[in-house]
Amino acid sequence: MSTHRFFIPRDCFSDIEIPLPENIQAQVRKVLRLEPGDAIDIMDGSGQIFHSRLVEKKNGDLAAEIFGREWARGEPTVHLTLVAALTQREKFEWILQKGTEIGVSVFQPCISSRTLIQKIDQADRKEQRWKEILREAAEQSGRGRLPQITPTLRLKEVLAAVSEARKPALAAWTDTSQPDLKTALSALGGDIQHLAVITGPEGGFSPEELDFMRAAAVQPFNLGDRVLRMETAAILAPALVLYELGEMRASE
Repeated sequence: MSTHRFFIPRDCFSDIEIPLPENIQAQVRKVLRLEPGDAIDIMDGSGQIFHSRLVEKKNGDLAAEIFGREWARGEPTVHLTLVAALTQREKFEWILQKGTEIGVSVFQPCISSRTLIQKIDQADRKEQRWKEILREAAEQSGRGRLPQITPTLRLKEVLAAVSEARKPALAAWTDTSQPDLKTALSALGGDIQHLAVITGPEGGFSPEELDFMRAAAVQPFNLGDRVLRMETAAILAPALVLYELGEMRASE
């Protein structure tokens, strides 16, 4: 059985013992039924894993006693931002969960002309729930850092930020005349450390939006002849990118 993992705020840490926040204590006791002496792993978000065992204090609170540490093997070296079009709650939450497991570093919710959700405040109200989904998925999948989720932007704002940052960006298009992923990545050239991947809504991008992406020097690529659902493309695209960049191999 794998060791249970928990992200703990850095201000809780000391060199030897980590007091567990109340919500983690409740999860450990009532949900996981762990007891003093059981092993757990603690992460502070820096990329390290602190191997620990549960200890019970005189006041009854639980703490984690550190006995070893190592760098998390599940953390990719490529910093990948997924610009994902907003959609129905269940679909978008699924994208967040699976994207975290795959290795996405930053999620950028995006509103385009054809997204099902058009009001930014509707999305922002869900931010806390989204962060919980990211944390749970990161703990489950062995990530060493918590993925970030940034405030929702409209596509024009995203493209302006991409252009200003001058970092490489790819966009998944349904047009099969566009290059495949391997070719698109090769066109970026060099050692890729940061990369944005843009995926569209159910209705795809409008012709005007495609023009905006070209103007922002976003490199298009296609995912083949089969028509994918938007949530499938939003997971498959970053997974294939990380695979092509060597991030899906087991660490040595």
